[in-house]
Amino acid sequence: MSAVPNIRRMKIDDLDRIMGLEAELFTDPWSRQSYLFEICTNRFSLPVVMELNKAIIGYAVVWRLYGEFHLATFGIAPDHQGNGWGRYLLEKLLGMADVEKRAILEVRRSNHKAKSLYESFGFREIALRMKYYKNGEDALVMEKRFDQQT
Repeated sequence: MSAVPNIRRMKIDDLDRIMGLEAELFTDPWSRQSYLFEICTNRFSLPVVMELNKAIIGYAVVWRLYGEFHLATFGIAPDHQGNGWGRYLLEKLLGMADVEKRAILEVRRSNHKAKSLYESFGFREIALRMKYYKNGEDALVMEKRFDQQT
């Protein structure tokens, strides 16, 4: 990693790029309407993008509610994966937690790469959501406690 990326709040103008990445990254991509809700309406939402040389290479949506810092979606452009950008974005996101007692997320049981990243930040499996995804795959629920050392 040579240049330092910029992390900023997601804007409506970002959605064409975000929707393209969603289609590349996920078999169950979020809809444009879902992102519009997160950007414009959901007062508990923190939607962000990560730019490198003014190009969006990553993004995330976090919900901050009820003492939780819930990582709702998280993606790094395929051509920028493997360069530490996912680690960088996750570190910056977790640094935005304030009064929350824990971070929580769901990850596909088969997504070993993401699971390994989350575990390296102190996330641990706490539950299983059976048939969570449209294709019937289970989701692992992972949690990181901010009030405990990792």
